[in-house]
This record gives sequence, C-alpha cells and structure tokens, in this order.
Amino acid sequence: MKIELTVAYVGFGGNIGDGEYFYSYSPNVIMVKNKDELLNFVFSGATSSDFSMIEIVTTDANSQFDKGTKAPGDRSIMVKDSNTNPQLTLLSVIVEDKSRGKIISCDPQVLNVPDIDP
Repeated sequence: MKIELTVAYVGFGGNIGDGEYFYSYSPNVIMVKNKDELLNFVFSGATSSDFSMIEIVTTDANSQFDKGTKAPGDRSIMVKDSNTNPQLTLLSVIVEDKSRGKIISCDPQVLNVPDIDP
C-alpha cells in the first residue's frame, strides 16, 4: 500500500514543529485490511529534497509492525504490518529538514482491521 507524505516548511500556521511545518498524508486514515500488508511511506512530489525520512516509530504493543526499511536517498520507508489484531496504532514517520537542522514527527492514523472469522 502506497502512502504519500507531503511536508513543507511554512514558517507559521503549520500543524507540527511549533507551527513552522505542515504535513499531510494521502490517504488521510490508513486502513489496513490484509494480513502482512507492506506499507510504503513515500514523500510526494511536492515535498522538497531538503527533507529526509529517518525512521518509523510506533506505540505498537501487539508487535504488528516490523522495524522498517529505508530506501536509498531517504525518500521512503517500507514497513510490514502483520495485521493480526484489530487496533488503532500511533505511528510516526520521523523527518529531518536538512536545510534547517530540525526534526519533526509526522503521525498518521493506522487502523488495523483484519479479516476475523466469526
């Protein structure tokens, strides 16, 4: 599943980094229905080359997510979601603004909805 992340330095009025940055995901809510789904977080074309992905961190208490693998160039990270437990997971893509030396946390909602046999 491809998930696009757009990040921009806006100076003020943003939604992260003391309002200096704006970020959004497409899709806005990531609903995972398949087991062992590969989630590919990639920067959108609107995201400056000044930004790089550092890592993914989660509050995953049920071991649904692996550590993740960065692609060369640090413009995407792929992580496997086992999706064996229904849950809403707090997940964050840690992003660095290389031109300003700042780190920001971009956190989408990841909703696991596995097929459960009645």
